[in-house]
Amino acid sequence: MISCSNVLQGTAAMLAMLPIALNAATGIHVAPPPLGNDTYTGGAADPLATPHAARDKVRRIITKGLTEPVDIIFAAGTYQFDAPLELRPEDSGSAEFPITWKSAPGARVVWRGGLAIPKKWSKGDDGVWQVDLKGIGPDGWNFRQLFVDGKRATRARFPNADAPNHFLYATGGDMDHAIIEPALVKESWGRARDAQINIVPQWRFFNQWNTVTKVDAKTGRIDIADSERHAKINPGSWFWIEGVRAELDQPGEWFLDTETRRLHYLPPLGVDPNTLEVVAPVLNRLVNAKGDVDAGTHVQHVNFDGIEFRHTTFTLGHVEARVHTDTAVMFENTLDCSVRNCLFENIGGYALWLHLDSRRNKFDHNIVRDSGGGGVLMTGARLSYMDDTKIYTPGEAAAKVAPILNEVTRNTVEHCGKIRYYGGGVHLDSRPFGMSMEPGNLISHNYFNDLSRNGVFAFRNQGGNVVEYNHIHNAMQTTIDGACIHFATMNHLNAPNVILNNWLYDAWGYEQKPDGKPTRKLGNGIFLDWDTSNTTVRDNWVYNSVGGAIKPIWANQNLVIENNRESDTRIVPPFEKDLGPEGKATNGIDLASNRLTGNVIHYQDEKHVATTGTWKSQTVNGMRGLFRFNFLVGTAAVPSEATYTLPISEDGVYQISLLYPSGTDRASNVPVSIHHAEGKAELKWDMRKGSRNGFSVEIGKFRFQKGKPNTVTLSTRSTDGNVIADGVAFVKLAD
Repeated sequence: MISCSNVLQGTAAMLAMLPIALNAATGIHVAPPPLGNDTYTGGAADPLATPHAARDKVRRIITKGLTEPVDIIFAAGTYQFDAPLELRPEDSGSAEFPITWKSAPGARVVWRGGLAIPKKWSKGDDGVWQVDLKGIGPDGWNFRQLFVDGKRATRARFPNADAPNHFLYATGGDMDHAIIEPALVKESWGRARDAQINIVPQWRFFNQWNTVTKVDAKTGRIDIADSERHAKINPGSWFWIEGVRAELDQPGEWFLDTETRRLHYLPPLGVDPNTLEVVAPVLNRLVNAKGDVDAGTHVQHVNFDGIEFRHTTFTLGHVEARVHTDTAVMFENTLDCSVRNCLFENIGGYALWLHLDSRRNKFDHNIVRDSGGGGVLMTGARLSYMDDTKIYTPGEAAAKVAPILNEVTRNTVEHCGKIRYYGGGVHLDSRPFGMSMEPGNLISHNYFNDLSRNGVFAFRNQGGNVVEYNHIHNAMQTTIDGACIHFATMNHLNAPNVILNNWLYDAWGYEQKPDGKPTRKLGNGIFLDWDTSNTTVRDNWVYNSVGGAIKPIWANQNLVIENNRESDTRIVPPFEKDLGPEGKATNGIDLASNRLTGNVIHYQDEKHVATTGTWKSQTVNGMRGLFRFNFLVGTAAVPSEATYTLPISEDGVYQISLLYPSGTDRASNVPVSIHHAEGKAELKWDMRKGSRNGFSVEIGKFRFQKGKPNTVTLSTRSTDGNVIADGVAFVKLAD
């Protein structure tokens, strides 16, 4: 269970708060020992000691039937978690009777995922202090962060963090190794049991953490373990190495010997660490609210208000460099839940991660500081670029959902991306192509500052998002090729995105160089990347960006870019007072209505796709090997058909598009038959032309009626090359 430490000024202070708590209509009370005890009833005069015991009591109340809201009220103190607070659908409230986990009025309540290091430090002859951790913490406890008096301390590293040039630079390498100048390599790196390099490899837009397995001081080769090999290490890739005892040579550095279970620390000159609060993280997650996507169940109407979340870990071996999945609070398959007025500080990843079918949740008026990742992450089941690899959550149900209709408002996120560079204030990752026309999420009135990468990022198939009245600056501090607001939807069919009235500046786009002088490259104010389409960019004020204040790229369609103000030097918008957490202005866009009518039918959709003849599965690599295409291929050798039945929900005129990667071996005369409300259309389509990246290609507009035969059929009969059966999209244009 959980052990709790009492950080009250005294029992009198606790008792002084109890009359306030008694005013609640209903409540379960929790306090640190000695006042709290899990054998008590949870009343104001006899509080429980742990959130876990409170959860169990709430569950019993829910089982009997809710007749009023339930508040779990925490007295001031630090609650040290030994396991996450697990919430399931049976822990849900209702719209009328929500469940709220909250601090008592005026109380500072800390939920901590780490352990306080015992104040039993002894000083060695070399000035390094040590403490024995045998018998402390869980078995196999190995931490790679340490927090000293509320600050993240530096794990022993080379080069030192304050060196004039604090990186090493590869002269070559590959997926499994880096090569540097041999004179720089130290044999001690290879002997270390848990040394990592934090490296920015090829492409320069993310970092990866690689465990060192071997070094060769003669050749300068550093071998790395087989996890987190996301890109080649090439000349100029920059990194440092940490977790080596021999590199503990500077005040503020520390090292954990996992074999002897001794923690080593070199404090500032004249400081006794026994006078410091030193905390090492144990848990990666503090709250795990999870519904069952396969069963269609959700955690609903659960709120967190006024809690501090601290001291969580980060993990290695992530499946995708762009999407790191460490988080303090997890909402998976949640509806109408919220996190408000909370503080997240000294955490290893994101503050909140919304996953799968999570809708109408709110992250409002929170502060996130000094995180390993960023503010809020939203993901579907697949974390890959454009294909169906890198599946985080398997299953047919998971593949069809992603977070929508959520609100991230009035938050402060700053000094983040300390561990994972591909992070930011809000990261909206891939969602299924079939959801691209659905509504998106609201991101408004936030203040984002000092970020490793993007302020707001929206990736594959993201549509219907509203990004307004945000104040974002000092972004792109550690990598290149991003922006204060970066959309890369890879889709011409997404619901309309709108980017309005944001103040954006100091997008640095730093690329480190061996001479110690970083250059600025591809750090934009607003970046419409990867064929981002159906997007309005209006009334934004942007200055000091590099690579373009507002930058469309590639085959963008249906863009409206107007009335924006750009400058190289400081400019202040007239709506400055409307920005950030205290602003109240709105453009009045209804989030739920910001959508398109239609869908995308993929060849793997057995309910809506039927094939005859012979179709073979094929996979090809996309641009620079960043992704793979998966599709069916047919030829004239065996006359074959693929018929897509369109589930039309509203009568009207629809645009029909095909999805396929073009190529010279494709057929130039593909028969396409379209059954619509007014008959049947017969086309010949040239698949040698179109999108090289497999994006949608418009083939015509037709009227369809609900309930009638509505189909698109591709044929290989008498074709002069390969016919690709991938996806068919339909989107309503008019009644």
